[in-house]
Parts: sequence; structure tokens; C-alpha cells
Amino acid sequence: MRESLELIDDTLKLEHLDWESVLYVGDTEYYQTKSGPVPNHQMRVSVRPSSGYGALNYMDHSDSGTPIMNSYNPKRPLPSIDLVFNGSTGAVFPQTAILPIADIRRALVEWIETRSRPTCIKWLPYDMH
Repeated sequence: MRESLELIDDTLKLEHLDWESVLYVGDTEYYQTKSGPVPNHQMRVSVRPSSGYGALNYMDHSDSGTPIMNSYNPKRPLPSIDLVFNGSTGAVFPQTAILPIADIRRALVEWIETRSRPTCIKWLPYDMH
């Protein structure tokens, strides 16, 4: 757990200007690579510590109902910042996915503790933003 928390804190210190971070956790293998198994839970993380904001994308390959979700911020006005969703395509998170970094950290800690989508923040299906 200590190493996982250190990884979260190191990830949240990065200025994700061009690339996102992708973290995996789980007890069930989703598929196998040359490097080893890839767990079925994935969290895409993009933060800008200089602004105090970040966004999350959660994927659970074993959830047939809502397998892909983005963090959701119901507060208005929304922060005006572009956070990279996919560095290889240039896609950015929707503005509604942007949350304070403290909320992002709480969600990531809950995720590694429970190995399921965090309930401490709100989520919206990926295709509904």
C-alpha cells in the first residue's frame, strides 16, 4: 500500500502537458502481454499541479453496464483548462470532468483500496459528456 500511495503522489506531481498517466489495478487478468498480465481495471489520470486541477477516466472491462466513466464536476462555473486525455490523438477531457487535485487523490486512494470505481466523486458515462 505504501508503494501505491507513493506512485499516486508522484503521478499527481506531474504536469501532464502532452501525455496522460495510465494506472492499472485488479485481481483479474483482462489480457496478457509480453510483459505480463494486464488487470481489468484501468484509471487514466491527467493533472496540472500548477492549476490545482485534474481529471480521471475509469475503465472496468468486467462491467457490462457502464464500463467507461469520466470524473464529473457538478459545480459551476467549470474550470477553464484543457487536460490531455490521450497524448497520441491530442484528445482532451471534457470540462465537466475537471476536479480539484485533492478530489483526484481521494478517488485514486479509494480505488486502490477497494479495486472498484471510487464513490467519493461523481462519475458520468464516457459518452455522455
